[in-house]
Amino acid sequence: MKKILLTLVVFIAFNAYLFAQEPAEAHYQEGLAKQRAGKAAEAMMAFSTAIQLNPDHAPSYCSRGQLKAELKDYRGAMSDYDEATVINPKDSKPLLYRAICRNLQQDTDGGLRDLNAAIELNPNENQAYLYRGQIRFKAEDYRRALQDFDRVTAADPNNGLIWYNRGRCKVALNDLNGSASDFTRAIELGHKPAFAGRGNVRTRLNDLKGAIADLNKAIQLNGTDAESLYFRGLAKSKQNKFEEALTDFNDAIRLDPQSHVAYYGRGVCNSKLGNLRDAVADYNRAIEINGASGSTLPYYNMFITDNTIVLLDGIVQKYTQSKDLTAGRPEIYLSRGIAKNAIGDGKAAIDDLDRSIEIEPTNPDSYFVRAVVKSSLGDQKGALLDCTNAIKIAPKHAEAYFLRGIIKYMLVDKNEACFDLSRAGEYGFATAYNVISQSCGRSN
Repeated sequence: MKKILLTLVVFIAFNAYLFAQEPAEAHYQEGLAKQRAGKAAEAMMAFSTAIQLNPDHAPSYCSRGQLKAELKDYRGAMSDYDEATVINPKDSKPLLYRAICRNLQQDTDGGLRDLNAAIELNPNENQAYLYRGQIRFKAEDYRRALQDFDRVTAADPNNGLIWYNRGRCKVALNDLNGSASDFTRAIELGHKPAFAGRGNVRTRLNDLKGAIADLNKAIQLNGTDAESLYFRGLAKSKQNKFEEALTDFNDAIRLDPQSHVAYYGRGVCNSKLGNLRDAVADYNRAIEINGASGSTLPYYNMFITDNTIVLLDGIVQKYTQSKDLTAGRPEIYLSRGIAKNAIGDGKAAIDDLDRSIEIEPTNPDSYFVRAVVKSSLGDQKGALLDCTNAIKIAPKHAEAYFLRGIIKYMLVDKNEACFDLSRAGEYGFATAYNVISQSCGRSN
C-alpha cells in the first residue's frame, strides 16, 4: 500500500511539473513574439508570467534580462542573468550577456571573469572572444585584445565589426599600415564607422587626400563626430589650409568642449593666421583641460523635481476615485489631501494625509501620496520612509519604487536607486525606463 501511495505521489508531482512547464513555455514564446514585434512592456509581462509559473525556467530569465538590457536597465538584467546561471550553470549565454552588462557599468574585472567562464564552458563562443577583446582594449591591454580579435576574425571573416575592432587595436599598438588594411576590409564588408578610423590613420600616415575623403564620408554619416572633424582639421592644416582647418576645429570644439587636441589644433591655426592672442588663449585652454581632473555631477538639483512632477500630475486621476467609503472615511482625507496639494497648499495636504493614515494605516496609497507631497516640499527623508512603508504593505507598488529610486539617486545611493527603478519598470511603471536609460545605463 505504501508503495502504491508513493508511486501515486510521484506521478502527481511529475504531472504537476509538466503542467507548469507547458504554460510557462507558452508565455515564454509569447514574450519572444512580443519582443520581436517591439512590444517591450507586453514581452516583459509574458516573461514574468512564465517565471511565476515556473521559477526554474532559465530561458525566461535570460530573455527578460536581454529585454531589460535593451531598456538600459543593466542592474535588473544582471539580476535575471544571475538566476539563469544558478538554474543552468553549464549555459554560457547568461555569462556572456551578464559580462556585457558589467562592461557597460564599467565593471571591467567582473566582465572579464564572466567572459573567461563563458569561454571555458564553450571554447567556440566567438562573441565571448569579441567582447573580451573589447574589454581588454578598453583596459589598454592591447596585445591580448589583439589575440582575441585575431581569433574571431579567423572564425568569422565576413564580420565588418570584428575587422574594425582589430583595426582600432592595431592603431593603439602603432601598427598604422596594418590598421588601415583592417579598416579597409571593414568598409568592404559594409561597416561604415571604419571610414572614421581609416581617415584617422591616413592623416597620421600623411595620406592627406585619402584621409580627407574618408573623413568627409565619416562626417556625412555622422555630423556630430567631433573626432573626425578634429582629424579633418589636422589634415587640412598639414596642407596649409589653415582657414578651412580653423572651421573644422571650431566645429569639433562646439561638439566636444573638452577636446584639448582640438584647442591645440585651433591654436596652431590662429598662430599661423596671425591671431596670436587667440592662439595663446587656445593653448592655455588645451593645457587647462589636459591637466584637469575630477568630474561634475550635473542636474542633481533639478533631477528629483523633474521626475516628481510626473507623479504629481498622475495622482489626482489615479487616486481620486468614486467608490464606497469605508469606516472612518480615510478616503475623504486622502482625496482632500490630494486636492489641497493640487492647489498649492502642501502643508495642509500633509495634515489630511496624516489623518488618512491614522485611520487606515494599511493603505499603501496614502503613504505613497504623502511621500510625493513630502518630496515636493523638500522633505526627502520623510518621503523615502513613506515609500518604504508603501512597499512593505504592497510589495509591487511600482510608483513607490519609482519615487524611492529617484530620491535614492539624488542622495547618491545610485546602485540601490537603479535597482528600485528597475523594479518600478518591472511592475508596470514604464516611465522608469526613461530615467534608467538616462541615469542608470551609464557609469555613475
